[in-house]
Amino acid sequence: MQRRLVALALVCAAPALAAVPEKGEGTITVFGGLHSVFPRNADYFSDFAGTSHSQAQFGGLGSFGYQFDEELHFKIDVGYFPDRYRHTDTDLTITSIPILLGLDTKLVNAEKFCLYGGGGIGYMLNTGNRKGSNEANSTALYLALGLRFQLGGPVALVIEDRYLFASAAVDPQDINRSINVGGNFALLGLMFHFLEPDDHPQHP
Repeated sequence: MQRRLVALALVCAAPALAAVPEKGEGTITVFGGLHSVFPRNADYFSDFAGTSHSQAQFGGLGSFGYQFDEELHFKIDVGYFPDRYRHTDTDLTITSIPILLGLDTKLVNAEKFCLYGGGGIGYMLNTGNRKGSNEANSTALYLALGLRFQLGGPVALVIEDRYLFASAAVDPQDINRSINVGGNFALLGLMFHFLEPDDHPQHP
């Protein structure tokens, strides 16, 4: 009986010792974080006197993935990042929705964490509002570096820093000028990882 209890304890503890995700697992990750436009749009500031911009804007990102093998993790990311440029007369507000296809690979894989690097490409849906509305969508490319820590069971903590390359003419009052809508994204989130149904034992 004691041997059975020890074996059961080891099985229950095993998920907490494995870096995530493992081969064949699906993943859902929910991120919150800060968006910082870098490099800043210096020419935009110089042409519009009195313009100011906060370097830290809050946003969120959802990621849906699949660990294809021991190395490659494929995913689809959908985010929501608002931004604001303050003007003396009317502020420019920007809403950006990135839709990205990406992958990452494990660079360092330990028992309780893994360091990964990755990147992807996709589309950026941007809407600018300033004395009118203007939709200016663009392609996007990103590079990322992150850490995943197993918290226990199907949950892991994820810390990721990614840089996104994207620009669009979002200002309705200056539709000939592209503004950097990408930049640096510092993200913190939780990953939920789970096996495909076929990988679970069948019960009568």
